[in-house]
Amino acid sequence: MSNNGKSLYDILGIGKNADSSEIRKSYMKLARTHHPDKGGDAEEFKQIQKAYEVLSDEKRRSMYDMTGSADDSADGGGPGGAGGMPFPFPFDLGGMFSMFGQGFGGGGGERRGRPRAPKAPPKVHPMPISLHDYYHGKRVKIQFERQKFCTNCKGEGADTFDSCGRCGGSGSVEQHIMMGPGMMGVMRGPCQECGGEGRRATRSCSSCEGKKYKTEVKTLDVVIEPGTHPGTDRVFERECSDEPDYAEPGDVRIVFNDADEDFRFKRHTTAFDDLVVYTRICLRDALLGCKETMYGHPGYPQGLVVEIPAGIQNKGHIEIPDKGMPKRGITGAYGTLHVFIDVVASEDEKAALRNNRDAVEQIFKGVEVKGPGPGSQPVPSSWPSSNTS
Repeated sequence: MSNNGKSLYDILGIGKNADSSEIRKSYMKLARTHHPDKGGDAEEFKQIQKAYEVLSDEKRRSMYDMTGSADDSADGGGPGGAGGMPFPFPFDLGGMFSMFGQGFGGGGGERRGRPRAPKAPPKVHPMPISLHDYYHGKRVKIQFERQKFCTNCKGEGADTFDSCGRCGGSGSVEQHIMMGPGMMGVMRGPCQECGGEGRRATRSCSSCEGKKYKTEVKTLDVVIEPGTHPGTDRVFERECSDEPDYAEPGDVRIVFNDADEDFRFKRHTTAFDDLVVYTRICLRDALLGCKETMYGHPGYPQGLVVEIPAGIQNKGHIEIPDKGMPKRGITGAYGTLHVFIDVVASEDEKAALRNNRDAVEQIFKGVEVKGPGPGSQPVPSSWPSSNTS
């Protein structure tokens, strides 16, 4: 390759004291002007590229400054090859250094671009659900925007490409390294000019205008089955945006959790099919039994009538089968309703007892207290404390 007597510094239009930044700036400016795709002379562009390859490498620049020679004898047959980085000797040391593993020697072509992971990680979105919706079930449509690779260019951003002149289309370049006195090896790395792609776009994609992506609106149909438990999720596979580092988009994961609401009826903290409710009754109703209409149950909007047996004690509770939450996937099956009782004597009741103490003592004379009355149970230690609101 003749350079008409010009030094490599003259070709790039820089002085011998130019630093790496000046060298690169000058090269980029000349490359834009003289690239064959821009109408420049191909031979002149090769000289500019050759000058940059030598002067941007400290060791090769130092050798050039000492000898005044940028030997091209390794072109086409040495480890650099066409578009590569030739050595100042005409033979390939690649085999000698193959024992050091990948990256050394003149191995075959490398895969274009960066390797991609199989699948992107999922995107997790919490969804608050009310007790009413857990009980009856619900269908929710979620809309969101996502980016998908342009179908016209398949996410490449261009309609046409040219092979990269720097790496000759391989996507990688080789660079010599000193291994010791008189010993030199070859290290292969991605081409910086094309980002390891081996080619450069010559015309942007007419569909996405070079953006590689198109934005679309996606709608997900989220079904909440009756009796669904908090913490349950719905997974929509590969519905996230496309990402260049992954072969497949990630999943959208919708996680159901309890909505922030203050209802009288609450779900059991561990037995999710059961419901819990607290109620307060007077001493007379505790002694004689009563019926109470409780409002707020998600399955009984007109109120649920609960029969409290006579003799219920303070802090006792009763269990009512089939009045809890639906059991998911089992038609007609429900959990248990736990009713916790607070017995509170009213002021009128206290006064009546005081005024009729003799009669009360006569009534209970000889009665032995044996524990909770019929139909009642003590409050287990694992249950939350009483809430009389």
